[in-house]
Parts: sequence; structure tokens; C-alpha cells
Amino acid sequence: MSINYHAYQNRGFAFSTFEEMERQWLERFAGFDPARIAGILGLDYDEDFLYIRYYDEDYRLSLKLGRIEKKSEEPYEKDPDPDHIPLEEGWHGRLYANTAMAIYHILFYTKDQPKLSGNWVQNGSLDPRHVRHPQEDVLFNDFIKRFPEGKGALEAACLAAGGKPLMAKADLAYMFYPFPQIPLQLNYWEADEDFPAQVKVLVDENITDYVHIETTGCLVSDLFEKIIRMGE
Repeated sequence: MSINYHAYQNRGFAFSTFEEMERQWLERFAGFDPARIAGILGLDYDEDFLYIRYYDEDYRLSLKLGRIEKKSEEPYEKDPDPDHIPLEEGWHGRLYANTAMAIYHILFYTKDQPKLSGNWVQNGSLDPRHVRHPQEDVLFNDFIKRFPEGKGALEAACLAAGGKPLMAKADLAYMFYPFPQIPLQLNYWEADEDFPAQVKVLVDENITDYVHIETTGCLVSDLFEKIIRMGE
């Protein structure tokens, strides 16, 4: 299955649902030394946490536990399980799978000297499985169905989600930054008498200097979810 299909299937699932995967990443980052990645990505850290922003929201990695936490203004609720390490008020560890994987991946896969090329490609084209066996993209089709009104509603939602308008050969084009180092370009064409509505998300062809190929599906899925929320 394609990277976009896997990301679509994981939407709405807590990271804790995937117990073995969660355990592996917690173990991988427990006792993590943040100095290298903080220097490359320009991140702040202290003796307890490494801080990172994802789609303009604050997260942090517990350097002791390897756990990713999200800053939240929701009322603080203590964990009823006495065996769990308590969270500080204003933070919680209830992350969705795609979000957790995106953050772990940029911390784990970023090269020593990452460099984007400036050349844009469709995110699905990075996946050799998709190229060999092209299939209907449920992630993109579901997104288009959420905006039956077309250009006007999508335009408002993209702006509310923090998109920066672009000049492009499309009816709408916006730039988004899941991480400051990684741009995504969303292009949208309205339906006409010959073709249905279409959306493409372009990434830099060297995006794997920062993340895994699989991560791009997570980034696109989380982008779509944010735009959908802003459009409700």
C-alpha cells in the first residue's frame, strides 16, 4: 500500500494504539542526547526536554523517557494510573499516530547537513510502490469530498490553517510548513465540464534529508486534517 494510504488508515488513532511501535520509539529516544539535532534544526532544549513546533503548535520530547508531549490549554487532568510518570500541568501525551511519527522521524532521520533542492515533486511520487502500482488515492479523494462548495470554502480554510498564498498554475495554491525546515505546497483545481476537482501536495525532492519517505504521508494527512478543522 502507498504512503498516503497508510497515513489515511492511521488517522484518528492514538499513537498508544500501536503498542509495539510506541514501545520501539520510546526506547529509541529514552536517554536521548539532543545536542546534535538541536544544532541542525535550531531547536531549544534544557536538561529535561527538547522543544519543537509542528504545524504551529508546541511539542516537546522528554529526554529521559523518550515521550513526546503536546502543550495544551485544556483543563489539566491527572493520570489515574499511579505507575505512569506524571505529566506537567499544561502538557499531555495523547498524540495521534501520524503526528507522533512525524516528530520522531524528523528527530531521527535528519542528516548531518540536510539541504533542500528547490525542485518540487508530488509526495506520492517518492514512493516506488505507488509508481509501480498506481491506485486511487483515498487520502486525497477524502479531502476533496470535504469541500463540495469548491474554491471559496477551501480558500478560507487554507488561510485559517496558516497557508501562505502562492502564484501557481492552479486555481488555488498555498505554502504550509509542518516544520520550519520543510515546506509543503498545496495546489487545487476546481472541477469543470471535463475533469473533477483535483488537489496535489508537492514536496521538495530532497525532503528525505529530513524525514523518511513514509513521513510525507503523515505530513500531508495532518495538513488535510488541519484544513478540514478550519473549514468546519
